[in-house]
Amino acid sequence: MERRLAAILAADIAGYTRIVGADEAGALAALRAFRAEIFGPTVAGHQGKIIKSMGDGWLVEFSSAVEAVHCAMQIQDRIAGHPMIALRIGVHIGDVVHEDDDIFGDGVNVAARLEAWAEPGGIAISDPAYSSLDGTLTPSFDDAGRQTLKNISRPLRVWTRNAIISASKAPTGNNPSTGYSRLSILPVATSDERADVQELAEGLTGDLDEWLAAVRWLVVAVREQPNSGDYALKIALRSRGDRLRLEARLFEPMGMQIWANKFDGDLTDSFDWQDITGETVALEVLTRMLDAESDRLAGIPLVKRTAEECLMQGFMQMRMSNAQSFTDSLSSYMLAMEKDTDLAEAYGEAIWTAYAGMTVGLEGVRPFYETYFQDWVNRSRHLTAGNSILDIGVALADFQSNNDAAPVRNAIAGALRRSASDAHMLSIAAWSSLWCGETATALDCFRKFERFGKFHPFSVPARGGTALAVLQLGDDTEAINIANEGLQLSSTYPTFYAVLASAYALSGQPESAAAALASYRELVPDRTLSSWKAMNDYGGSEGGKRYFRGLRMAGFPE
Repeated sequence: MERRLAAILAADIAGYTRIVGADEAGALAALRAFRAEIFGPTVAGHQGKIIKSMGDGWLVEFSSAVEAVHCAMQIQDRIAGHPMIALRIGVHIGDVVHEDDDIFGDGVNVAARLEAWAEPGGIAISDPAYSSLDGTLTPSFDDAGRQTLKNISRPLRVWTRNAIISASKAPTGNNPSTGYSRLSILPVATSDERADVQELAEGLTGDLDEWLAAVRWLVVAVREQPNSGDYALKIALRSRGDRLRLEARLFEPMGMQIWANKFDGDLTDSFDWQDITGETVALEVLTRMLDAESDRLAGIPLVKRTAEECLMQGFMQMRMSNAQSFTDSLSSYMLAMEKDTDLAEAYGEAIWTAYAGMTVGLEGVRPFYETYFQDWVNRSRHLTAGNSILDIGVALADFQSNNDAAPVRNAIAGALRRSASDAHMLSIAAWSSLWCGETATALDCFRKFERFGKFHPFSVPARGGTALAVLQLGDDTEAINIANEGLQLSSTYPTFYAVLASAYALSGQPESAAAALASYRELVPDRTLSSWKAMNDYGGSEGGKRYFRGLRMAGFPE
């Protein structure tokens, strides 16, 4: 018998017998859709393995408690508000034993008891599981104290996340999806009944859902049948022995096919093939949809565009993450605010984009910042409730004037509690944490963003933020490596050069530091350390002081 340490997720549908008794056909259809659209792809996307399925309950094994807990949170968020299905989920990390296609041990027993203890729609995790989490996940859980669980010999400290209404992608207070592009991803279909092929299909579905959902202007859902008005991505996975062929097709809302391709692979190399093929498909889908949606919006006169369409245009304009992207998107956000003076998301994006542009040193952002920034803040304060981006933006604006980081930290914690898997929120939380001196939290958010934000317009700035956070935490060699890797993605993002200048200087490489600083000055010619600190000094943190010390050593003007 093989004994090993593993994270176990136990899930059960609350009141399933009663639901079946009331509507058997409806309950079975809902269960089948849940398994195909949500549970299976989400588990596979977090490298989990379903060990046992009991019809209305599951045991899932993970090698990481972080993956298990994150998977549990995503499942609950995606099923929130379902008319029939409400899950209880428990997670524990402990010893397990595999025998005859079954699993036993402390990890299983405690996870099962935690699942029974959790409320419908909620998650209960053990203290060992909680202790393994990073700073992006811990804000979501409350300490429920030491609890005595049935048939568990000793009391155990339990942490809980109660049922919530899933945070929408754009919580504006209006219909959040109005004006947004929508994509239905049909579960990857395969007729091969082998477990490894089935898992590969579910993993591809989960990856595509995860990556495409990170695109700010796109509302994504896995569905067995596409909704009317949605783009639809249909994929079939065929196999013959170890040979694989993926056939992908993208359809526009009226049903016309706008892209198709085939991808061949080998089952013996399925993990690398899954990553490469999934990323290729996602990039192709985004490119085709971006072209189609840009053409659609270009055909609508500005006067006839809705506020949400202007907001979406702003998101799409940020795709290059260069100076022109910032100014173009700010113009679109302003138009959205003019059309709907209570569109919280437009204020939040405008405030944060202007603040970010100024901290990077983009002179094109200055007219927006000096003329409109404070007015946006004042006009939107009453809209912050329930809108994480705006809440953080207003807190940052106040932090700049009063240097009180507590409201920023609270806004970040609230945002992570509501949207711990949202790539856009992770990026904003990461940079905001860095600016107010919470460098370790910033690095946790940047690292997590790297997983979800492969196709997010902030992927380049986030890479720069990761390098900066690593530098501020004292690892110059790693900061240099990350910044140089980032330059392969974009040679015009100033932060890469600033990090290199500081890190090279701090590590005793003055010539390299001078070269990096010269490249920075070509992009941002007029900046001084005093003007930089006046805008943001990273909360006066030791890491921020270290960064500026390196820049000064490299020759950055005072």
